[in-house]
This record gives sequence, structure tokens and C-alpha cells, in this order.
Amino acid sequence: MQSVVAAGADWGSSAHRFPYYVDGEATRPAHFQTTVAENPDRPYLGERKVVHNEDGSTSAGEYEFVSFKKASDTATLIGSGLKTLGIKKNQPFGLYSKNRIEWMLSDHALLSYTLPSVAIYDTLGPDSVHYVMEHSEMAAAFFEKIRLESVLTAIKKGLPNLKYVICFDAVTSEDKAKFTKAGVELLNLYELKDMGAENVFPHDLPTAWDVAVLMTQQAPQVTPKQRLHVNSHDVHFAFLPLAHIFKRVVQAVCISQGCSIGFYQGKLPELILDIQTLKPTFFIAVPRILSRIYDKINRGVKAGGPEKEAAYKNVYDMRFAALERGEDTPMLNEKVFNRMSMALDGRVKWILTGSAPLGTAIHESLRVCVCPVIMVGYGLTETTAGATITHYNDMKLGHVGSLLASNELKLVSIPEMNYLTTDECPRGEVCVRGTNGFGSYLKNPEKTKKDIDEDSLFRTGDVGRWNPGGTLSIIGRHKSIFKLSQGEYLAAENLKAMYGKCDHIAQVFVTGDSFHAYPVAAVVPDAEMIVAWAKENIIPGDAKSIAETPELKDMLASEVLEMHKECKLKGFEKLRDFIVEPEAFSIDNELLTPTFKLKRVNATKKYQDQIANLYDAIENNQ
Repeated sequence: MQSVVAAGADWGSSAHRFPYYVDGEATRPAHFQTTVAENPDRPYLGERKVVHNEDGSTSAGEYEFVSFKKASDTATLIGSGLKTLGIKKNQPFGLYSKNRIEWMLSDHALLSYTLPSVAIYDTLGPDSVHYVMEHSEMAAAFFEKIRLESVLTAIKKGLPNLKYVICFDAVTSEDKAKFTKAGVELLNLYELKDMGAENVFPHDLPTAWDVAVLMTQQAPQVTPKQRLHVNSHDVHFAFLPLAHIFKRVVQAVCISQGCSIGFYQGKLPELILDIQTLKPTFFIAVPRILSRIYDKINRGVKAGGPEKEAAYKNVYDMRFAALERGEDTPMLNEKVFNRMSMALDGRVKWILTGSAPLGTAIHESLRVCVCPVIMVGYGLTETTAGATITHYNDMKLGHVGSLLASNELKLVSIPEMNYLTTDECPRGEVCVRGTNGFGSYLKNPEKTKKDIDEDSLFRTGDVGRWNPGGTLSIIGRHKSIFKLSQGEYLAAENLKAMYGKCDHIAQVFVTGDSFHAYPVAAVVPDAEMIVAWAKENIIPGDAKSIAETPELKDMLASEVLEMHKECKLKGFEKLRDFIVEPEAFSIDNELLTPTFKLKRVNATKKYQDQIANLYDAIENNQ
């Protein structure tokens, strides 16, 4: 739906809003209790059952669920146990674990007694865990047994406010002794529930403006009114980390509509098996996951040879044209596309993606091959994940939709980069405000004042463009746009997306500076693709050794050159040279966030010496 501005306001520079903008004050605990009352026996939280085989091994069985009523009762016991320990209202409480049922039950307990949760990514190491726990001044924390040593290490570094830690799993007397020695009491969840059962406290529910979540930022206790088409018959597959705000908002929407939620096992190689076992009806994914599905489909098509590839292109074009007309292709689906959609078990009605840009080629291909309805959302942690979302039947690509009902959004000109709200399609920095906006940065009033202006608009740092239909496109990131020596500006995100289209390139870090007139990059080749290429070209070795060969560098350079021609880049936009990096950017090597976005600061630090040498080599050869 097209955004609007106030009567008489300027289309380019004024704040846009949803035509039916609302100030919502519904809270997550209120939504949950309403759903419990309406659907007490409906399956709510599910995990795959551990099957003990005759040979002594274990395997994953079918999903088993906890009902909404059981979840509510258990959360009350957990919360009552915390009150018995003397935990006071509004004291921050940590959650440090992979996605699991106990995480959600504990979160419900915290919300029911107005205890702000502090979500800690389970991928963080001891130093980062200590920083989050100390900075938030948490009084206690939940964690899983595998994180015991990280928690203990953080405590030994000094956490004066931490009094209790509760393990989701069984603990030993030796474990308890270690924590007692460190000055913190260790309990397991069963002990806490037993304490709560002996003394059940009435709920102490938060208001709409109590702090619910500390994710370094404070987020108000409001559920954004997402335009997601879900109901009590839907099943959601939960694999994005619950510590991420995008995932927590999706969970809140599921709860309000009475959806069932099944968690993945925490093993990425078995992700597809979990999906096929659960049979979800909608799917939430980050672009990196969708890119993997897209690559797998393309490899399968190309493996069939030129004739099969040509035949596939014909049926692809026919289905794409039909979808643009608002029609379906049942015969083509039966013969070709249903097999591709089985990667998500065939029941998925729609997909929502966010947290990073989704390439138009990937978007179009997956819409044709996997699921016709793929919505794209835009937002940040500071906007409680959401600010805009595409309409479910919008077939146009390259934009992030229109505003949520809870937001206003305006663009502010960036004159030095020639992004102006007076352009035919207004461009500028995206600024957002609304009931789902954060309150402040925790213990950082200087940054709060810098990022939130006098009109309560949050400066996102993203560069946007208003399209004629009232939708928004994100065209760059202010912080990832760098100036070259001749004064030109380059948008690294745009170049990264472009080079990512190359068949044999999996990841790319594009960089540049004001001392040089051109960009350079670190390129990670696609391991599967280069192994197949090496086999065809009689080059021995594994992916790592192949990545180090001059033959591969030459092949990648030719793909980059073709991309320059295809995209008609100007001279200063073209990569002059690049490093071939055999190791993929990942969460483990701290080059990706938990939602698979590149950490540019970390990448810059890692490659600074190699980049400097690359520039020297280029200039010495001129």
C-alpha cells in the first residue's frame, strides 16, 4: 500500500506514514495470555524427539510439542521461582543459549513479571559474554550446560550485580561448588520450578512502555503490527537466533495468532531435514540462506547440460510471465517446480526475508521455483526489526515495500554525495520514528543524542529512495560508502551484490579509500563450484589448494571483467585487483554477524596489510 504525507507536505523531504497509522499499546504478555485462553491445547513449542537406537546411538525423531496452556503454567512456575529468590521488578535477566523450548518458557516468565531480558548470542565468546553481562548489570541469567565455562569465566572477570545463574540442563555438585566459590549461586531449571510451585506469585505484567528487552538498546514493550498473513493453523520453523530482534518480533506475531513453532536442532547441515520433518507453512530467512538454495538450484540445472538448461529457461520464463499476470501454472508445477519447492517440504505459503539486501536475481528465481510469495522487510534493532515490508502480492522487485502501520519515515538529503530529496525520485538518509522505536542506547547518552534528532527521528545510516508507487528502496549504506582520491563516492554494498552474481564467487569484501582512485576486494570463491571447475580443467586438489592456484585467480578475474561489462560500470567503480581468500567469511572467524551480514570493521582489520600490499603491487606495475 502506498505511503502518504500530510496534506500540503513535500513528498520528498516530509515524513511518510502508512495511510492508517496507529499508536499501538498491546504488550507481548497480553497477546500471549489471550492466545492461551483461546487455544489452550493447541501445540505451541516443539523440538525433535531424541530417539535411542538399539546400537546405543541416538537420532532425531518427530517433533513433540508443548501446548500453550502448559507453556503458560510452566512460565508462571519459573517466574514465581525467581520472585522466591528475591528478584525485583525491572532487574535485567540474561538468556544465553541456542534456540530451545526452555529459552521461550523463561522469556515468557520474565515478561510475566516485568523482568527485562538480555539476549546473548550463543556464538559469543567469554570476553563478549562478560561485556554484555556487565554492561546490562543483569541480576541473574539463564544458560545451557554447554555454555557453563563461558559463564563461569565471565563471572571471574567481575560481575558485581550477578547473584544467580540457572542452567536449563542438569548440573552436578561439582558445578555448583565452582560457582559458589566465584560468589554466584547455580541452580537448574527444575529446582527453580519446584521453588515456584511451592509459592506461586500472581503475574506482575508490564505496561506498554516498560522496558521489555535490552539488546544493548532499550526497546519499548510494543508489538509492531506486521502485515504477516498467519493464523492458528500455521506452523513456523524457528532457526534464526532468538537473540536477534527480527526473530523475536516474528515469535511475537506467531504468539498473537496462535501459531505452532518448531525449533531446529542447532545443526546447519541438518537444517533441511528439520524443515522436511516439521513441514512449516511459512518460512523466515536471511538472504544468505536463500542464496544457498538459489545456488543449489542453479548447479542442478547446469549439471543437466545445455539442452536441459535451455528447456528449463523456457519453462522458467513461462512461469515468471504467468506470476506477473497474477496466474499460476499447475501443469508446469507438477512437471518441474514442485520438486524444487520440496526443499522446504512444499507446504510453505510465503517467505519473509530481511536483515540484509536480497538480490533481485535470487528473489525472482526463488519466487518462480520455490515459493511465489517472497516478502522483503526493512528495519533495524532500533526499530524493533521492522519499518517497511512488501505486500504479499507485489511482483515488483528491488524495493522493501511501504511503511508499517506503526512508523513514520522521512529522507534527509546528503548533499556531499548528491543524494537529494529534490531528485525526481527523492533520495537521502533514511530516518524513522514510531511506537516501535527504541528509547535510548544503554548508558550512552552521547550516541543517543547523535542518532535521534530533535523530532525524535532515528538516523539509520542507510540511504533510501522513494519510488513513484510510494515504496522505499535501500540503495546504500552511508557508513559503507567511501570516497576515492578523485572525489567520487562508491557504495560498497551495491558492488558486493553485483560481484556476488559471479558463478564462482561466494562472498566478497569491497573496500577503498581516499588515497586511491579505484576499489579492491577480498574474494571468497564458491567451494563446490571451483572444485567442479578444477575437475573439468584437470587441476588437482581440494577447495583450499585450488583457491591458491593462479589458474583460479585468472578465471575469477575474467568473471569480474564480464560483470563490469554487463553492469556498465564506470572506470572508478571497477575492481582493479583482488585477494583470493580460501576461508569463507563466517560467524566463527568473526567476519559475519549471526544473521550473516559482513562485519566491515573486522574485515578491514583482517585484510589491511594484504590490501596495502595489493595497492602497492598495482601501482608498481603501472
